[in-house]
Amino acid sequence: MVRRLCLVVALLLPPRFAVAACTTCHAKIKQEKGWAHTFGDWEESIHAFNDVTCVTCHKGDVAAKGERAAHKGVRFRGKAAAGDPGSRLAVVKLCSGCHEDQFHGYRVSPHFKALSAGRTAADCGTCHGAVGGHVLNARTITATCRRCHTDTSPGNTIEVAQTMLEFTHRIRMALVFPEPGQQLTGKKREKVEEAITAAMAAWHEFNLESLGLALAHGTGVLDQ
Repeated sequence: MVRRLCLVVALLLPPRFAVAACTTCHAKIKQEKGWAHTFGDWEESIHAFNDVTCVTCHKGDVAAKGERAAHKGVRFRGKAAAGDPGSRLAVVKLCSGCHEDQFHGYRVSPHFKALSAGRTAADCGTCHGAVGGHVLNARTITATCRRCHTDTSPGNTIEVAQTMLEFTHRIRMALVFPEPGQQLTGKKREKVEEAITAAMAAWHEFNLESLGLALAHGTGVLDQ
């Protein structure tokens, strides 16, 4: 989807001007644990690559003189904001301005419902980082989900999710980096792309049953 809402502020000023104004101070600050991210995290992120800058998410006045004036209207500030369900819900809604398809899935998830009720739950930053935009993999999914889901009995949620993540990776790799002579074309490629689209929606809904059906369809096409 075309980036819209989250780029409005960035379009009002040259993106690098906005970053330079903030980094005059923030590039030197060593932030403590509990903060969502640092300037260094942003600098290496996909958001930096696409000129989604500090003011896009945090607002503030990059042309102001002095700390107080520059921070007027700043949002998502401090350790309290990083852990507050209301602030994290606001972050989710901000992310949805660009990531509409993902939000359509997430908003029907049990995590979004819990967050909306004021309880702690997984949000965009839990899985993707505050600014980095990374995705979970086989090494990180267990540690991430175990923050809340502690069941370790056979067939538990995390175990199932990890298996499904591996199947998701297999299908996506077949599309993007196929083995020599195994390129997907025509109707077969369309079916696999449909399966991945359905799987991505199910991931953000945290609906493992729907996810399993989508992945079964995708792997079935690949194995034909």
